[in-house]
Amino acid sequence: MDKKNTALYFRVYESIRKGIESGTYAEGDKLPSERKLCKDFEVSRITVREALDLLEKDHFIKREHGKGSFVLGNQYTQFLNNLYSFKDEIEKNGDKASTKMLNIQSIEATPFLQEKMGLKKGDRVYELERLRLSNDKPLIYEVSYLPVALCEGLDQYDFNQVSLYETLNQHYNIQITNAYENLVASKLSKKHAALLNGKENDSSMYIERLSYIGNAVIEYTQSITGSNKYKYTVKLM
Repeated sequence: MDKKNTALYFRVYESIRKGIESGTYAEGDKLPSERKLCKDFEVSRITVREALDLLEKDHFIKREHGKGSFVLGNQYTQFLNNLYSFKDEIEKNGDKASTKMLNIQSIEATPFLQEKMGLKKGDRVYELERLRLSNDKPLIYEVSYLPVALCEGLDQYDFNQVSLYETLNQHYNIQITNAYENLVASKLSKKHAALLNGKENDSSMYIERLSYIGNAVIEYTQSITGSNKYKYTVKLM
């Protein structure tokens, strides 16, 4: 993809994203058709589809075949009083926790990731894609982003065998000090349904996590789980 096309689809993406965040597009609203977006932004349909793909990936919209693109509901933020690991939570119930690493690669941080993680244009992040399993059954699909500058060489580790947090602690002297999670009800996409042994459009939970060392973001993770497989409980007092 050339730089001109990249700039074009990010311009469309940013405009729609800001419209959603400002309330111009409310929860449940249908976005203009691809044809109208092409006309409004004076771009090709390929460019519009790339922008919509990214909006769906970042969970601003849900695309329904033959119906259009719809704005997802607002997220809420819950402070985590206790940091937790997937392995610990699963094993508390006497179940077997495991991880299937699907991919890890170094990529240039997108404008979305720059904003989320406090990065600059040109900064690179590791994109770690994993499937988390309980008793060998897929439970959660996760994509984690970590700044290359803080953990260079992270892509050398086999996260089928080792814990991400333990690796950060033992090899980079990084200990997470606090974290926040955003949760929103969602629907399984075709891709996520296949990975989680579900059905397309099944109810799911989208979980967005930001983990910090001091004031710096060390990890940004997007997780998808079937709502009938995972329960999130908040202790209020």
